[in-house]
Amino acid sequence: MTHPFVYAAYVEYWLMLALGIVALALEVWAVVDAARRRPEDFLRAGIREKRFWLMLTGGATLIGVLGVLGPFGGLGVLGLLAVCVAAVYLAGPREQMNLYSGGRSGW
Repeated sequence: MTHPFVYAAYVEYWLMLALGIVALALEVWAVVDAARRRPEDFLRAGIREKRFWLMLTGGATLIGVLGVLGPFGGLGVLGLLAVCVAAVYLAGPREQMNLYSGGRSGW
């Protein structure tokens, strides 16, 4: 007979993996949006330059990929930090640039 905690561990694994995939989607959205913006949009909005946000969101995306494809699946402490970086970009700089560029991204 299988112990009930085994089933709880399976549920936890799949739940964390699903959360990791959602977080990875946010991170990819953030890095793609940052890459599509023109460098002038960052300066016009009065925020850090494009290279800074590309490095942050790119690192966050790398951590997200490693979290989803890694042996443990889902989010760890680094995964939480990575999704926070993506969320900060999407809620802050992205919205500021939309105000100054009329909602369009660079291409």
